[in-house]
Amino acid sequence: MKPERLRSLAAVVGPWVLFGIYSGAETHYRSSFSKKPHSWGESLTAETAYTLLWAALTPVVMRLARRFRIEGGRAWRNVGLHAIASVVCSLATKTIWDLFFERSGPWTITSFSWTKYFLSMSMVFTEGIFLYWLIILFTCAYDYYRKYETSLVQASSLQTQLVQAQLQALKMQLHPHFLFNALHSVSALIHEDAEGADRMIARLSDLLRLSLETGGAQLVPLHQELRFLNLYLEIEKTRFEERLAVRFDIEPEAEEALVPNLVFQPLVENSIRHGLAPRIGGGCIHVEAKRDGRKLLLRVTDNGNGLSEEGREGIGLGATRGRLERLYGDEQSLLLRNVRSGGVEALITIPFATSTEDDAHEPN
Repeated sequence: MKPERLRSLAAVVGPWVLFGIYSGAETHYRSSFSKKPHSWGESLTAETAYTLLWAALTPVVMRLARRFRIEGGRAWRNVGLHAIASVVCSLATKTIWDLFFERSGPWTITSFSWTKYFLSMSMVFTEGIFLYWLIILFTCAYDYYRKYETSLVQASSLQTQLVQAQLQALKMQLHPHFLFNALHSVSALIHEDAEGADRMIARLSDLLRLSLETGGAQLVPLHQELRFLNLYLEIEKTRFEERLAVRFDIEPEAEEALVPNLVFQPLVENSIRHGLAPRIGGGCIHVEAKRDGRKLLLRVTDNGNGLSEEGREGIGLGATRGRLERLYGDEQSLLLRNVRSGGVEALITIPFATSTEDDAHEPN
């Protein structure tokens, strides 16, 4: 027999056996005050046999409960059908029990008596009806619980699909936004520096190829994200030439950490466009990544013009903030602030996890 069937059989028979043992103990106790007390063996055998008859009937009653549900427009009709079935089951179980265990009942060798039969039936008639409705109640409660569990799983699955769709939509905002800016840079160079424009197109081709390779991933190792960022910065250096300097400060331990795909590019682009591009002399961008306990700190700092009071968050930063919220919930932060020495610091804090860790962070 399959393990599932064995578990189902134990779930049905087990409670009835326990109920039979309890009834046997009660019968033995009550009979001890009578003229003909029952032994423990007689009491347990008789009562357990009665409850096992109900155990055999349980699958039938459960099927009736699911076939004639007490809900909807036919609830009252089904209540009537179950009332009739409860009477039949109660009489059937007591009759079968009397045939095999009740020696002083209506089925004695002397003669059959309807008076004895009805007297015997009346002794446990209401108990049988109660047991029938108890099975109905249990079946309804169990089925509603299963429906509730199924609805929770479906709701969780739908929520996961919704979050993944939102993440993908936010991520896809970055691709055309970045591509538009890169093509704009190419068009600006093509008449002034054809060789530089050609190098930029080659770097853009490599960048798009790498982007397609990781297009379906929400989280990538930091070293892979830095490859993408280096290609992007080579394009920008072709445009700005000596006006743009970049310094990296990456802890070796942080290189294997999982980070959101395209997490650095919007921060660096923001520094270039709003901090360094307006300056005649250009400037420097400092990219950092380090582990701080259970957190990973990603920092981009520039020495540009700083944040203006009326500054608004662009598409890239807005999409990045939205992705961080959906990936990590309250465990993340994205801060933009002016630094005292001049320029802007963008700091991202996320949980530290690697692809080899069992608790590697997945999207909420």
